[in-house]
Order: sequence, then structure tokens, then C-alpha cells
Amino acid sequence: MILVVAPDTAFRLSLRFMLEAEGFDVVVPSSFEDARLLRRKANCMIVDHDTLAAAAITVAHLSEEKGPVLLLADTLEEMPQAEHIRTIEKPLLGSAVVNAVRALLDTTAHKENQALRRFP
Repeated sequence: MILVVAPDTAFRLSLRFMLEAEGFDVVVPSSFEDARLLRRKANCMIVDHDTLAAAAITVAHLSEEKGPVLLLADTLEEMPQAEHIRTIEKPLLGSAVVNAVRALLDTTAHKENQALRRFP
């Protein structure tokens, strides 16, 4: 399941449509707080930078989130410093979001497989 969190309804729905067309299950919570409640069940969370500003949450706070996060941003004064976060600059072009989600999920799966190999 992919969570999509963005303040603009049309933008959220277009991301949902694009991701569902690629075969992902997508949930579109109405706020960052609602997304955090669903986070444990999700494989990845996509967050529009404007959502963070509206919820008074810093980019650094995303580093504390568990699991893969894709941050969509116009420009950033501070970049996330965690390997489970990727940033894509808006406006979104082509399949950048889908490719980034797949890369995040592949990285996570690879780490889980290595952990399983180390700890049988």
C-alpha cells in the first residue's frame, strides 16, 4: 500500500490514478496526521512538501518516520538526511514518481532479504 499525502485534492487524485495504473494499491488520507495512523500498514509514503508546512512539520521530522518516504518538493532549504527518503522536484515529469517508489521499495526489500540471510 502506498500513502499519498498532499494538500491539493486534484494533485492527490492524479498521483493516485498514476500509481494505480502501475498496479499499486493507493490510499489517500486527508492529512499528514491521518497518514501517520496508517503508516504501519503502508509500504511507502509520498508526501508533498506543502503538506509538511501546513502541518508545521519539518523536513528533518521525516527522517524519524519508519519506512520509505518520497518527498515531493518545489525547492528545499534543507535536504532530508536519511537513506529511506528520496526527493523529487516538482513539477513532476514523466514516470519520476513511479520510478522513485519502485526504487525505494526495491531498496527496502533488498535490506530485508539481507537481514533474513544474516539472521536465519
